[in-house]
Amino acid sequence: MRRPSLPRSPRPVRIGAAAVGVVVALAALTVVLYRVFAPHETLTRPTVAYPEQELITDERPFSELRAAPLVVEGRLRVYAEKWRVWSDAPVGGRYEATPYWAYRRWPAQVVGVVTATTPGGPVVVSRWSDGEIVALDARRGEVAWRMLGPDPERRYEGRRTGATTVYEPETLLTASNGAGAVIIVTGPTTVHGFNAATGAKLWDRALPAGCRPAAWTGSTVLALPDCDGSSVAFVGAASGRDLGWWTPPVAGARAATAAPAPALCAIGRSDCQFVTVNEEAWRLADDGTLTSVPALERGARLAGDRIVYPTADGIAARRLTESTPLWSWRGKGTLVAADAAGAYLLTDDLIVLGLSPVTGRLSVVGCATSIPDEHWRLGHVYPTGGGYLALERLSKNGSPADGDQQYFYGPRPMALVELYPPTKLPVWPGKFAACSPPV
Repeated sequence: MRRPSLPRSPRPVRIGAAAVGVVVALAALTVVLYRVFAPHETLTRPTVAYPEQELITDERPFSELRAAPLVVEGRLRVYAEKWRVWSDAPVGGRYEATPYWAYRRWPAQVVGVVTATTPGGPVVVSRWSDGEIVALDARRGEVAWRMLGPDPERRYEGRRTGATTVYEPETLLTASNGAGAVIIVTGPTTVHGFNAATGAKLWDRALPAGCRPAAWTGSTVLALPDCDGSSVAFVGAASGRDLGWWTPPVAGARAATAAPAPALCAIGRSDCQFVTVNEEAWRLADDGTLTSVPALERGARLAGDRIVYPTADGIAARRLTESTPLWSWRGKGTLVAADAAGAYLLTDDLIVLGLSPVTGRLSVVGCATSIPDEHWRLGHVYPTGGGYLALERLSKNGSPADGDQQYFYGPRPMALVELYPPTKLPVWPGKFAACSPPV
């Protein structure tokens, strides 16, 4: 016996139901894609008190980090990557830790990060590829101010470590206004000055069409090379007022290649104390005037109010405006960095030696290796102002054209080396297990 057949839905009804299902699915997918890919930003604020400086008591000689750190007040490490700026603590922590605060924007990319001291405390200023300039209160992890600046026409260039972004931010500079700091932002057609504490625009000025000068700053002065680089305009960093033009006094065959360049900068192209042309040097004053000084030695660094430089058998130091050495030090090692706290050498067996800029005596030592016969090349070097020295490690035979896997030394290429007085080396034997520091 046949079963009775069930009534069938009309074909148009079935097609309509399927179409509705497709529309609903597409709508849901659209919502998901929008939530994932729509422009947005997030700020993760601190959930703990502002970190104190900590004595690191474990046995490893340095921190191994994925990203290049800026150190703020000896308490925070600040990093940058393609879409994020963040901080962690303690400064000597073994690896990156849970962020103290973190700020992320998408799809805008980080093109530069600087730190600045203001009357209210330190700020971390980041510049983004969409023109946004955002200052974060380093202690509170809050947005202190934000401003829309000129389109930088740049994207993130920091590769794995972000070192170029935080140590060499070409279009984001700092200078002093006497009581605080000024943030200088350059673009394809304009340059702007902002109060680092409030974000208030102090001044702006147009640049010649098609001219993108590689600007730099002195202590309180902005230097703007002309389009061909042969002369420099000096501008008050806080006022934007013209201080005059300067053309190097060179002649003859050398004139065609004479391009003024900054020298002995605190970091990147900021706070540069000297201007050089070929082998000649001038000291840059706060009013934009220049005074001829002895030529800078090859590899010279600025250590407080001393110039330290390599010699045939060590290094020496002299005053800024004199050529007579104040002291000399004989020993092994390559001069790799200097700041007001010391002149830092790296030996072939990867020992860090820090000399006092005043006396030339050994003041601190550190170990930049944890295994025997370790081999890598040195990239960026960042002295933190005391206690640590950051070293970017590159593969021994790597090339900038290589991918990050081949170019950098391992997945954590940054070594933040702890520095100790040679008379007070730590008791933990692992600190210098792979090194033999002089004592």
